[in-house]
Amino acid sequence: MDGCASQGEPARGQIICIGDELITGRVAEANSAYAARRLWELGLGVEAVVIVGDEPRTITRALKRAVAEANFVIVSGGLGATDDDITAQVAAEALGMELAISRQMVANLREFFSSRGRVPAPEDMKMAWLPEGARVLHPECAGFMVMVGDVAVYFVPGVPAEARMLIDEVIVPELAERYGSSAVARAVVRVVGMREVEVARRVKGLKLPEEIRIGYYPSLGEVVVSLSALGQRAQEMVQQAEEAVVKALGEYAIGNGGRQLEEVVVETLSARGLTLAVAESCTGGLVAKRITCVPGASACFLMGVVAYSNMAKSELLGVKPLSLERYGAVSRQVAMEMAEGALKAAGADIAVATTGIAGPTGGSPDKPVGTVWLSLAHSCGSVAGLRHFRGSRTQIQHQAATTALDMIRRYLEGYEVIPGS
Repeated sequence: MDGCASQGEPARGQIICIGDELITGRVAEANSAYAARRLWELGLGVEAVVIVGDEPRTITRALKRAVAEANFVIVSGGLGATDDDITAQVAAEALGMELAISRQMVANLREFFSSRGRVPAPEDMKMAWLPEGARVLHPECAGFMVMVGDVAVYFVPGVPAEARMLIDEVIVPELAERYGSSAVARAVVRVVGMREVEVARRVKGLKLPEEIRIGYYPSLGEVVVSLSALGQRAQEMVQQAEEAVVKALGEYAIGNGGRQLEEVVVETLSARGLTLAVAESCTGGLVAKRITCVPGASACFLMGVVAYSNMAKSELLGVKPLSLERYGAVSRQVAMEMAEGALKAAGADIAVATTGIAGPTGGSPDKPVGTVWLSLAHSCGSVAGLRHFRGSRTQIQHQAATTALDMIRRYLEGYEVIPGS
């Protein structure tokens, strides 16, 4: 491997993440996703991400393969002072280098501990033993780079904050300078209420330019359509593609610009001077949480009530005991009375309500787990719809909350509030 990308092809790298805590699932690996996203923004691709444990043979195999195949390599983890931090030692052996004391790292360690009124312990000085010729990346944390032929191999700590600092401040700028940067133009269109296969069918029918790269990512009640391209006309092509996709998906597309559903709802309510109240049972406050996570939500959000018990539904929202007895808490009638009660109690312009069975228990043949009634009320009346969601308790709650938020969006944009109901 000569470290040079083929002419016309973007440089491609590999990422190796090291740690027993990663392969056992005790800690979720996050550094590779962050690095890949930052590199992708520059037009520098990642062709493989490998996660290995603290085992010398496995680390050696991953390193040798990456150096043989990639233009650059980023290695995360195993740079600390404990016995299981073996990355520097194994890397030196795998890459045919001697292990040597780095004077720069010694100085950095002494300064680091001195600034905190401490003296480094002998164990801490382990971090100063690096492959001979390694360049220290930053004075404030472990991290170094070695050249293997023309391949730059970067080693960063497993701690996400430190890894991201080195990626942003050192690695990305150096790789951009080394290989050049073909900035990626990209756009995201979020879709609610349409299956992924139908989204893909409509987008495929547009016959977008072959330079446009399209991805589909379903996520708890919505499908994210990703559009990206490289080149001089990339921004123009992606913008035109985004407009075409939004038009093709019609009422199911959440505006454009990649905004979250709750952001669109808050922005639209605020722009029109309208207010909102929420009454929740099975979603446990998730709708209100998503709304209030948007900056500026106080301009439109008045009240959220989690009425989990039948008593709370009656006393806080005015749901009739007879409705609960006759139809059950999970019913059209109760959902509508919850929304109407929230509307009246808050003096809001719009209210939404959710009531259902999130599971994993509580279902019945008539109302299985995943059964959710949703309602939207306004000054001229109310409407309710039934949905059957699948998945875990958390997944059902998220899907129900997304549907409730989309009901608000659809009402504000003049569409049928609950299509198909």
